[in-house]
Amino acid sequence: MNCIKNKLYILLLITYAFPLGGIGLSGLNNIISNKGSETDDNFNLSYQDNGLEQGFNFFIYFDALPSDLAIEYSKEFKFQELNAIITFNGSEISNQSYAGRISDYFTVRKDLMDLSIPILAKVALSVGGGFNTHKSIIPSISLLKDIYDTEDLNTLFTSAEQGWNSDDVRNALNDNGIDATGLHIQCGVQAKVLMLSAFITAKYTFITKDDNNSIDSFPGFTLGLAYGL
Repeated sequence: MNCIKNKLYILLLITYAFPLGGIGLSGLNNIISNKGSETDDNFNLSYQDNGLEQGFNFFIYFDALPSDLAIEYSKEFKFQELNAIITFNGSEISNQSYAGRISDYFTVRKDLMDLSIPILAKVALSVGGGFNTHKSIIPSISLLKDIYDTEDLNTLFTSAEQGWNSDDVRNALNDNGIDATGLHIQCGVQAKVLMLSAFITAKYTFITKDDNNSIDSFPGFTLGLAYGL
């Protein structure tokens, strides 16, 4: 009996110590303001955000570095609902629109405090920072012309009455995407049980370069799960 217990203890110890990192999935919310306006002749477009930016990310990390350091890469996919108003020659259309964004985050983080239950679990508080890149899409007249494949403003106004959805955003991202780069800081908690980890992270993104001056710095929050590798 003692032999079986010893083998189980060794197995749990090896399982707990083996992971050098992990891969995971998170849900996220960002508090970001999205609003703007544009005019082409008598065709006017304006929009305003209608809630949080929402999405998810895939991430991979390596946390077996000296001095309790870890590196992490995250790929984020996000969208935000907008209220859009289009006016043309005295007529007005009001409908729901969307903003979309794909982001890459590169982070170095350090554990500040560890709380452990031998063999079974570990909880770590960490801080970190890094750099990020973004490709965003927001409502614009050029985007509408691309979506509805027309340069004629009368046809564009008539077509815009149909509205457009998140599939239109994804399809037009490559041609109408706005590039931006930035830096970020974050703090978070990692709870590890054997091969599984749960992450709660609060992050602030500073946009340092934006090709269209359309993205402001913003805070965000992620909640995710990862499997040790």
